[in-house]
Amino acid sequence: AAAGKTAGLFPLAAQLEDALGRLKTVTEELVKVAIQQGPERFLADATLYLEFFGIVTIAWQWLLQGVAIEKALSDKRSRSDRNFYQGKMFTLRFFFEYELPKTLALEKRLLNPDGLSIDMDPLFFND
Repeated sequence: AAAGKTAGLFPLAAQLEDALGRLKTVTEELVKVAIQQGPERFLADATLYLEFFGIVTIAWQWLLQGVAIEKALSDKRSRSDRNFYQGKMFTLRFFFEYELPKTLALEKRLLNPDGLSIDMDPLFFND
C-alpha cells in the first residue's frame, strides 16, 4: 500500500498486486486438485509452486525496500550514499523486470491439469 502511494513505485506495486492475485488463483486451484485428485497430483509440481511463491515474496521484500529507498533519496545524502541507494533501486527494478515475469510461465504450468510429470512411465526410459 505504501509503495502504491509513491509515484516511482506505483507501477511496481501494481505488478506485485497482479502477481499476488495470480498466486492466490494458483493456490486455490491446487487446493481443489488436492481434494479431488489426491496428494500425488497436488504435489507433482511442488517445486514450481515454491519457486512462484518465493519470487512473489522476494518482490514484496524489494518493494518494501523501495519505500525506504525513495525516502532516503528524498533526503540530502552524500554522493556515496546516493550511489548506494540508486544501486538498490536498480536492483529492485531488475528483479521486477527479469524475475517477477517468470511467474507467468509458472502460473501457466501449475494451472495445466495434464499431469505430465506423474503420468510418465519410468519404463519409457529403460532400454
